[in-house]
Amino acid sequence: MRNPIILLALLITGGCTVPAQFATQQRAKMSTYEEITFEDLTKRYLSKSHANNTIEGIYSVSSVITKKGPQLISGEVRERVVDRKENYARVAILKDRPGSSREYIEVSLTYREANTYPVVGEFNVFGEGRGLIYKHFEPDGSTMSFTMIHDSDLIEGEYSKVEGRQTITYRLSYLKIYPN
Repeated sequence: MRNPIILLALLITGGCTVPAQFATQQRAKMSTYEEITFEDLTKRYLSKSHANNTIEGIYSVSSVITKKGPQLISGEVRERVVDRKENYARVAILKDRPGSSREYIEVSLTYREANTYPVVGEFNVFGEGRGLIYKHFEPDGSTMSFTMIHDSDLIEGEYSKVEGRQTITYRLSYLKIYPN
C-alpha cells in the first residue's frame, strides 16, 4: 500500500516531468521525415536549373589583404601581405527574384549561428556576363564594392581604399565547388 501512495505522490508533484521530457527528445530524434540541410536544398535547385554561363553555384572563398605605402625612414614604397585566408567561407550565389534591383545574391553557408543563412553580398553583371560588380555587406552595416571578373569556375576581384599614406587592397577569389 505504501509504495503506490509514494508513486502517486511523485507523479502529482512533478516526478513525471523527466520522463515526459525524455519522450519529447526521443520523438525529435526518431523523425519519420527525411531531413536535408540548406546546402543540400541549394544543390538540388542548382542541379535542376543550371545554365553554362551563369555564376550560380556553391563557392569556396579565399582572401588576401595587402598594404602598400612608403616606409618611414627611406620613403621607399613597400607592399606587404597583412592577412591571408584560404577557403575561409562557403557561400551560395543564387539568382535573385524577378523585379529585384540585384541580379544575384550571396548567401553564407558557414555563418556562426546554426540555421541562419544571411545574405552577405549582391552581384550585378556587365560586359557580356564576364564582369561583375559585387557589393559586400559587413556585419557592422558597412559595405565594400568590388570589381570582379568571372571566368568559368573562378570569380576574382579586388577593392582598394586609402588610409593615410597607405593603400589597403582586398583581393577575393571564389572557386566554384558545385556544380562542376
